[in-house]
Amino acid sequence: MSNKGLALAFLCAFFVAAPASAQSKLPGFFKDLKITHALRARWFNKVKFQLNNRLITVAARSHSSNILAARLTAPLIQNTPVLPAKPRPLSPAPHFVRQAVFTLQHSPKTHGKGSAFAIRINGQVWGVTAKHILNDIGREPYIELFDENGKPFYTQIFTVREGHLRGADIAIFKIPPQLNNYIVPLEADEKLPSPAHAVQSAGFSRGNFAWFNKVDVLFSSPHRILARYQDFPVLNGYCGSPLLVNGKAVGVFVGIVGNTNTQSAEWRKLLDNKPINDFNQIVPIQWVRRLVEQVNHPQQATGTLIRILGRPITHLTPDDAVIKIQQFRKGRLYKQISAYPFMDYLHLERFFDVEAHDKIRVIIHKGSNAGARPAERWYDLDLSTGTLTGPADGNSLR
Repeated sequence: MSNKGLALAFLCAFFVAAPASAQSKLPGFFKDLKITHALRARWFNKVKFQLNNRLITVAARSHSSNILAARLTAPLIQNTPVLPAKPRPLSPAPHFVRQAVFTLQHSPKTHGKGSAFAIRINGQVWGVTAKHILNDIGREPYIELFDENGKPFYTQIFTVREGHLRGADIAIFKIPPQLNNYIVPLEADEKLPSPAHAVQSAGFSRGNFAWFNKVDVLFSSPHRILARYQDFPVLNGYCGSPLLVNGKAVGVFVGIVGNTNTQSAEWRKLLDNKPINDFNQIVPIQWVRRLVEQVNHPQQATGTLIRILGRPITHLTPDDAVIKIQQFRKGRLYKQISAYPFMDYLHLERFFDVEAHDKIRVIIHKGSNAGARPAERWYDLDLSTGTLTGPADGNSLR
């Protein structure tokens, strides 16, 4: 789109978003413009500015168009400083939630922090955070808490088990007994939330506690819960915080996916081709239980089933991550897709137009420690015969 086209589209979006008082400031030519839903749908990124003491949100396509839009609308905008969007409590957080959530940092003297929380699994209390936080701050970090006088104190913890960075991006650790008077664990709920559920979240953004009283769930599967946090975006340090339904932890927040990565046809068709903006990724709480099982009963631990057309392929453990899935037809590679958050491992057929004689290959990486090359496994399922071939690793399918 040319600069002239960008300017016109931005001003059209501005015209729709602005109140009547603001419209009167527009040149006469623009007063008669009518913007369509189709035009608005093309603009997924958002720019916020202040107009007549009202925060206006308009869409913009790229950084260059943002700059152009700012120049074009400068005469129409009051010289009011624009406050950056940041998390703030929408309502007071429940006391028991505030007691369960805390921060992790590399040492008492460093400022880089991530979120974590305590949870009760099978009668045991565990600390939970996102695995990638440990990649940044180390695997022997410190918990920051506050005593009765509000003075911070720090206690070192040691991680016990970690999931896969591209799969179950979580880690668990033991809560030191001396912290029992300062931390109250959450209860776990392994039922996946739906868009109908009232969902909340609590954690730390840039070291400040944030309570989100309303979170919209977009999609749920045993692999990922996708959600959008209302009103204010989450910021650095929020990874490792819990997602809550009725005060119970249903997932662990692990990051944000920008809309530039979410516009492929395979993704959009799963949400009825609705425009996809930035969204938040949450690892379901059942993966925390899987890690606990690996610690307590390493020989009996199981994973989450992967299947296509109802036919089992393998179990995915917290140490595993699906890297890509390939479809072969008449002996040739017909389609290949990389794993991504919308993946529903129980219904892989949703991503392929399968025929009776196709073959589906699932490629899995095990282990994701920094500097170590992950082991690769693959499984082939012949749809015509139901025959499964792959590593002889003794997976029990059911």
